[in-house]
Amino acid sequence: MFKNIVVISCVFLILACSQNKKNSTKIPKAKLLEIIEDTILEKNSPDFLDLSKHQIFIDTTRSSDIYKSILSWKASDLDKELINASIKELGGGLKTNSIQINDFPIHYITLRRLNNEFVLYDPCDGIATRFAIKKNVFLFYGPLESYAEVIISSNLISKNKVRLELKTHKSLSPDRRSIIEIERMEDFLYRMTYQNKNIKEEHYLTSVDYIKDFDVVVNHCPTMKMPAIINRFDDYVGNEIIEIVE
Repeated sequence: MFKNIVVISCVFLILACSQNKKNSTKIPKAKLLEIIEDTILEKNSPDFLDLSKHQIFIDTTRSSDIYKSILSWKASDLDKELINASIKELGGGLKTNSIQINDFPIHYITLRRLNNEFVLYDPCDGIATRFAIKKNVFLFYGPLESYAEVIISSNLISKNKVRLELKTHKSLSPDRRSIIEIERMEDFLYRMTYQNKNIKEEHYLTSVDYIKDFDVVVNHCPTMKMPAIINRFDDYVGNEIIEIVE
């Protein structure tokens, strides 16, 4: 089931990208310039902006509806359904060791680096990726769908680093094994590496308790995904999070 969901999602993404390319050729030059001008990253409050228009801005308020939605986010029924389906596919009842993570947080949200500063990101489509540890499973939330991997073992490498071995889906790794290492860089900053035979990723994270310590870059797009003239998120390892206008 999980594999089918991934395949279906990929098909929709490919079709969406293809449609976006077709539409982009029809945008008049004047309109494109108008859109590009709106991509200037400025610090601002949503209260002072016309949210009926496409724009990218940096929300520093800590009290806006955008911040409130990030702070109050909870897994949806669909998230729970997808997670339960992926756990069932992995065997569900697999006996695991007690999870030893000391005082490490159990719920994280991804950060991006902008001009040598870490920021949160609020995308147009979906959520900023979150990770959580619940009982004996490691949860992956978003950006478009959620799933889980079963924790087989955990080890505290040091007081600032934990290592988790996961049973993963065959569609992600042929041997169905992945390794996650989470390292505490600061009280509010963590670096996570995820690796198996097919994938190697690195993410910077903060715990949900520190969300209000960061500005949030908002990619606001009431009718379509907002393009950007350049990718302003530097030193980020992973997928680009703002489209580039060539």
